[in-house]
Amino acid sequence: MANSLVAFPTELQLPVEVIGCDLFGQQFFETTETLSISRSEVSILLNCKLAADAEVILRNPETNEEAIACVVGQLHEEGDGHVYGLVFLDPSVNLWHIKFPEATSAKMLQLACSTCHGLGTHLLSEAEVEICEAGGELTRRCEKCNSTALWRDPNRLASPKKPANASKQKPIPILAATPKEDRRKTRRALMTMTACVRYSGLEDVVTCEDISKGGFRFTGRKQYPEGTRVEVAVPYEDSTTNIFSPAVVKYCHPMPKGLFRHGVSHVKSSGSGTWYS
Repeated sequence: MANSLVAFPTELQLPVEVIGCDLFGQQFFETTETLSISRSEVSILLNCKLAADAEVILRNPETNEEAIACVVGQLHEEGDGHVYGLVFLDPSVNLWHIKFPEATSAKMLQLACSTCHGLGTHLLSEAEVEICEAGGELTRRCEKCNSTALWRDPNRLASPKKPANASKQKPIPILAATPKEDRRKTRRALMTMTACVRYSGLEDVVTCEDISKGGFRFTGRKQYPEGTRVEVAVPYEDSTTNIFSPAVVKYCHPMPKGLFRHGVSHVKSSGSGTWYS
């Protein structure tokens, strides 16, 4: 398929290896094939479940070339697997050495954060637009909340009642078209790390993921409601001196098997803001 001119996008089955952390923070390695591909996006079928906005490594097994891609969201389920739309963080990568037509413009949509209800204009890839129109919402970072949040059509967000199939009735309007830009200001590290969450004198050792300068995400059995102020140590080692700093829980999402996924944001303190334990 190298050096072949393909449509934009097109259905194309190409070998790919996927490396990353699943919805529950467990590392995985899976060999699969692409379902469709364009200049900067790809859709793939995976057995494991992935979180929206998570980063994974895609590898071409024929050349061992690698690239980092971000999970835009789940497009649909297929058999026992899940079809995800991903966008390459570096739009210049070309893992399979395919010739594409001239790049089309990204679409700009106005969405509302479901947490703070703030409006924002977002540059979306074709995969992101498809997910928005299919599910009525998209997971992206909110700078005001300083965490990842669900973004929706502001008209749908403000509506007091929404029919069960409303997400498939109203595609989000396209406002303008502009060139593609960097999707995130604060890069997250594709890794897992042990952390400790201290609340009301009790310590909870957890495995965090998607670590960035502003905070991290973790999944555990203990529930911390949104807005809870905690102290966190990242990284954390049981037998050494650990540094705790203030943080706040930005969101708490229930997960299968009695688990809860939390987004935690570091808080700037007027004092030293540091504790040792």
